[in-house]
Amino acid sequence: MTQSPSLHALQPLGPGPHYVDQHIWLPQLFAEHAQAGQPFIDGKTFERCRFEGPAVLLPLAGTTFDACNMGEASGDIRNLLLAPVGESKVVGVIPVRNCAFRDCAFYMVGFTGTTEFLKQFRQMVGLPDAPSANGGEA
Repeated sequence: MTQSPSLHALQPLGPGPHYVDQHIWLPQLFAEHAQAGQPFIDGKTFERCRFEGPAVLLPLAGTTFDACNMGEASGDIRNLLLAPVGESKVVGVIPVRNCAFRDCAFYMVGFTGTTEFLKQFRQMVGLPDAPSANGGEA
């Protein structure tokens, strides 16, 4: 009888503020920050990191993406975008503020945010503005 491989505990990612060439499971990164009493991932720089979900990232003020692979979108980059339905709050997302993502790759990660962020995201990847299903801006 062969023994199945054992699962190893995740190694802590640490508080940063600079992460380089790391493979990061986004729920773990958020959990480490939350356990430290930080409701946002704030003021971090990520270079050449690979981010894995499943997760939905909520980029807030001061967050930038430079030369990043935003992920597999099955031929339509809009598949990565989720428009919030509520007017003032989004629950169940990973909020990042004042973070820089440089030459990173995202896998199984969706993105949400304000109407302005969604518009900028579409422009960043070369898509024209598109109306949402209800006729307004997505």
